[in-house]
Amino acid sequence: MFERVLVQNRAPLARVSSSLVARAMMSSTSSASSAKSAGESAGKVNESSTAAMEFKQQHPRQLRRLPRVEAGPSAAEQAVSNILYNTPIAPKLQSERHILDCLAQDEPGVLSRVTGIMAARGFNIDTLVASKTEVPGLSRMTLVLKGPAIVMEQAKKQLEDLVPIWAVLDYSHTRIIERESLLVKVSIVAPGDVPEGDARLSDSAFLDSQGRLQALRQYADLFKGQILDVAQNTAVVSLNAKSDRIDAFLKLVRPFGILEAVRSGLMAMPRSGNVTMFESEQSAPQASINHDDAPDLSNLPPS
Repeated sequence: MFERVLVQNRAPLARVSSSLVARAMMSSTSSASSAKSAGESAGKVNESSTAAMEFKQQHPRQLRRLPRVEAGPSAAEQAVSNILYNTPIAPKLQSERHILDCLAQDEPGVLSRVTGIMAARGFNIDTLVASKTEVPGLSRMTLVLKGPAIVMEQAKKQLEDLVPIWAVLDYSHTRIIERESLLVKVSIVAPGDVPEGDARLSDSAFLDSQGRLQALRQYADLFKGQILDVAQNTAVVSLNAKSDRIDAFLKLVRPFGILEAVRSGLMAMPRSGNVTMFESEQSAPQASINHDDAPDLSNLPPS
């Protein structure tokens, strides 16, 4: 009886074990196929990467020259670098520029006394213009010099103490009109074509001198100057402008050959009112430093 029951129970157990074995075989087959497909895909990736590396080795990259003008940030960087390279560095000013206007009595010895005070203070006068005014007996002297502001204040007070001096005006930080006159004699003949004595120029030298004269006339027109005299070998140009423009004009005509040059010195006059017709010509006044308000270091408490 016991053996019959055991045989009857073995049959379902055998069916269950056979189903489990079948499932295990199916799972192993699927895993093997997935592993095979993964290996094939990995093989494909490796093959493509190797082909890319071989292509790069067989065809090395060559750098092409960039065009001169291109749009984008690189063009802006190139433009900024060109501007920085072509912009001159501002010079370092060791001393301040001062413009003084002295109203003095028209009598002998005033000019020597004024220049003596400036020389005693160690000032080197750049330009000095002295002339009569519209008032009889009153002269006007315009001095341009460089030096420290503290010493200049002392020199101004010493000038005002002179008996012939009516007043001393400081135009250093004032809106002014400043002009300077220039007479320059320029050669219009090449150095090898200069004739001796009263000899006339050759035809080729004459044509060359006319070309030089035309170029000199164009320079004078650009700076609003005039050609006052023309000779066979030279020309005289007159110019009335600011000192900086006169310096620039002399540099331009220097290759022609400057034979003589006369400059009048700076003439200054304050502008009338805050707003004028030529507001663009005015330079903003610089802030003046009042050295009288500076604290005395000897009165400070000890640290």
